[in-house]
Amino acid sequence: MGKEYFAQYSPVHGADDEDAKLLHRGIETGSHSKSRCLHVSLWLIHGVLISTTFLFFTLWARAPLKGDILLYSPANEAIESKGIVRFNGSWDHRSAYRGSPSPDLEVAWDRVTADGRLLAMTLEQLLRTGEEPAQFMARFPEEYGGNYLATVEVIHQLHCINMVRQSTWGDHYTAHDPDFVRSPDGWRIHLDHCVEILRQVIMCRSDVTIVTYDWVEGLDNPYPNFNVPHQCRDLEKILDWVDGHRVYVPHSTLIRQEGNVDLPSPP
Repeated sequence: MGKEYFAQYSPVHGADDEDAKLLHRGIETGSHSKSRCLHVSLWLIHGVLISTTFLFFTLWARAPLKGDILLYSPANEAIESKGIVRFNGSWDHRSAYRGSPSPDLEVAWDRVTADGRLLAMTLEQLLRTGEEPAQFMARFPEEYGGNYLATVEVIHQLHCINMVRQSTWGDHYTAHDPDFVRSPDGWRIHLDHCVEILRQVIMCRSDVTIVTYDWVEGLDNPYPNFNVPHQCRDLEKILDWVDGHRVYVPHSTLIRQEGNVDLPSPP
């Protein structure tokens, strides 16, 4: 059977060469197809790796630094981000908190520094802050719940900024400040306390936002551009939370409770 097949087969001249070329082209085509598939696969893998790396970096960048934790505060629930806010650090920038003393200026500062924003903190909440109950800690009268007096630090810090601001206007404020009139030395200690508090706050936060420098006509040295972006919290949300949780009590009711003892000096 095989002999008949080969006997009837009459190869055309050059056919083997053409078949060889066709086979070679087929091999090349298959090789190119595999190569293209390999390249596509490599690009897909590369893209996945890049996407995964980018996602990891994004999550890492947003995560707290090692040892950077959010201390407990019942007001944590009020923390909302305002996103990226570009500060206006221009030399002559006007704001509601800057300028010569005026009724409008006082209203703006009173809004963020007003005393008496007292909060009630339960024993459980107090322990979560890391503090321990003590006999010298002030508490509300039982008719107001008997819990511990508290407030939020930002109000105190803004009070200190305001006191420094007022001190730059000389007698305009101090002449009418009963604390200054009663004890100028005590007022000076109060002011120094505020400067020290603000120093600690600034150094604690250690803002590393980059400030660039520009050449300005008429100036011999590069001038810092303080109009830089910062990640900001929404202060109004926090103040609204405080006002919504504050305990309104007559000042006359804030007296020592049974079992209270006095510290020998302010903490």
